[in-house]
Amino acid sequence: MKRTAGQLVYAVLVLLVSSIAVFYAIRLSGGDSSAAALPGTATPEFREEFRERLGLNEPIYQQYFTFIGKVVSGNPGTSLTNNAPLTKMLKIHGQNSLILGGAAFGLVFAIGIPLGMIASLRRNSWTDHGIMSFSTVAMAIPNFWLALLAVWLFASTLGWLPAAGCCSLKQLVLPAVVLAFEGIALTVRMTRSSMIESQKSDYVRTLRAGGISEWRITGKHVLRNAMIPIISLAGLRIGQIVGYALIVETIFGWPGLGQVLVNAVLRRDYPVAQFFSLVLVTLVVLGNWLADTGYTIANPRLRKST
Repeated sequence: MKRTAGQLVYAVLVLLVSSIAVFYAIRLSGGDSSAAALPGTATPEFREEFRERLGLNEPIYQQYFTFIGKVVSGNPGTSLTNNAPLTKMLKIHGQNSLILGGAAFGLVFAIGIPLGMIASLRRNSWTDHGIMSFSTVAMAIPNFWLALLAVWLFASTLGWLPAAGCCSLKQLVLPAVVLAFEGIALTVRMTRSSMIESQKSDYVRTLRAGGISEWRITGKHVLRNAMIPIISLAGLRIGQIVGYALIVETIFGWPGLGQVLVNAVLRRDYPVAQFFSLVLVTLVVLGNWLADTGYTIANPRLRKST
């Protein structure tokens, strides 16, 4: 319990420091925030009045506390470009990101764990070499290049799937697979190495000597022990998916949190950029905390020490 509470306190501190860093980075990145809301014909005096009304002329530390106060109160503000409430935008675009991220997260483990198991059971065979070669290539391909390649091959050349859009099953396939690709490769390698390590344990040799079938040993004992590092990896995959979503959603035109954040930064829409950056940072920190907590729960030795 103490270990879990300590991890939670650490996560809160990381989130606080990250929120300060993100806020200052966006505010100090340059550009004119009034350009997002005012026409090009607006006079300098009117632009100055607009910035003053939004509190952008106040000291930056004071702007940070004002922003955090609004977020805590549940009213983070509205967008400068369309005057839409940020809570409403979060509901709409967050749902789209949840669909895409959930699909990618499911693919990571639905494909990665079985392939890793097969590779470990067929160790040093052509099957093992083929699966590991795939994982190596998948880890080496840049995410944005894979997205462009997928659009060129499956949308432009073969015409099997749409190149962009939301939110049908066909439109989900390409961005979900691209978003999950590197995670699948990492899960394959982690599962294989963890399975092989567990297969070398003394208790496995004892079970084999007792005449228990190989499939039962693998499914009931080896896989259960091999899942401990995979559970830890699961939380880290959340952060990876959140980070790559910025690229994938933009390329495939998927209207999620990542695409909204990229557009807000380009337009200097400060309220949207600040709020959605904080949301994504929170998801990454939460994923890391869940990874630590899951690892503690799954590992009996750590569970007894808490």
